[in-house]
Amino acid sequence: MKEATQNWLTLANKELRLAELSLNGGEPLGVIYHLHTTIEKLLKGIYEEAKGNPPKIHSLKKPAIDCCNIVLQQKELKLLDVLDKAYIDSRYPDDVVSFENKYNISNCKELIKETKDAIKCLNSLLKKN
Repeated sequence: MKEATQNWLTLANKELRLAELSLNGGEPLGVIYHLHTTIEKLLKGIYEEAKGNPPKIHSLKKPAIDCCNIVLQQKELKLLDVLDKAYIDSRYPDDVVSFENKYNISNCKELIKETKDAIKCLNSLLKKN
């Protein structure tokens, strides 16, 4: 595995830990932000390993599908859609209270679980290469 790829994976693991710390601190904004960047950095690691320098974009589906040619199950595609939308909502919330009601701690716990499942799927792609 390339050193740059390993760096992306290390960053992804740190982001996941930050998401869990945000969850424990009752901070949905932090959970969403860090879950999105967890998957983003993991996808960039996959891209790095396959093609070199990943694009500097924040969309999850674009690098996953367009750049890496990853075939994802409906469950993973739905998660990427949710995280992409939630990421934008977390960065530019119209109303923080409404955001935290929509992405409450219970929802965030489920998103962490789904993200961990997606990580296993994505990590298996790296092991195949």
